[in-house]
Amino acid sequence: MRGIYYSGDQYHCPVCHHSFRTFLPGGFDLPVIGEKQIIGAGYRENNVCPLCQSTDRDRLVYLFLKYKTDLLTEPNTLLHVAPEPALYRKLRKHKNLHYFPVTKYQEGLYYNVQIPSADLLDLPFEGETYDWVICNHVLEHIDDDKKAMTEIYRVLKPGGTALLQVPISFDLDKTYENPEVISAEDREKHFGQFDHVRIYGNDYIKRLESVGFQVSVLSQERDLSDIENLEKYAVNPKEKLFLCTRPDYKNHLL
Repeated sequence: MRGIYYSGDQYHCPVCHHSFRTFLPGGFDLPVIGEKQIIGAGYRENNVCPLCQSTDRDRLVYLFLKYKTDLLTEPNTLLHVAPEPALYRKLRKHKNLHYFPVTKYQEGLYYNVQIPSADLLDLPFEGETYDWVICNHVLEHIDDDKKAMTEIYRVLKPGGTALLQVPISFDLDKTYENPEVISAEDREKHFGQFDHVRIYGNDYIKRLESVGFQVSVLSQERDLSDIENLEKYAVNPKEKLFLCTRPDYKNHLL
């Protein structure tokens, strides 16, 4: 079984720097995901790195950070909400970073270390603390996502940036929510995962802007095209990046 994935170099994981014949399959195969064309959800054949267990969306985030930002090279403060294990292991080694991972629950078995828990609706940090916040596929789990967005905005420094990824359907003009959908089984049917509480639509950007963010939506075709052989990293080519900046009004006034 090991040789099936490890022999060959068709795919490469930028997180653990190993090449493979193929990646492992992963994700949920539920009807609503196909019906609503939810990007960032669903079952994919080449999804999970056999070695570090990074997923396609983890690799996309890391490639963006590495090639399009100074986060990994310059002194930065980073709040990482519900850190993905592969990215957590990678980012904590960067000595330029003041790295603060937090998770909603104490998930020692998941991370194999103890990471502080924090309520995304009431973050235990002073305002204007962080240069960066990474919150990757978390907001779709939060009932009051506007409050969570407001808290992320609050703890960002002016001019700071949050990468706020969510599963999204561009077939929906408006985000789909239904407070009557409570059970895990019904949430799978309606939202595409047992612990999701909505499907974001095209109004996601307006929801982010409503708390003060300036939002840039980056596509791989347009904004990551200079990353050589992007397809070898087995990222989902349809997934966009939602880059949210807290305006630096002082610089603006100058």
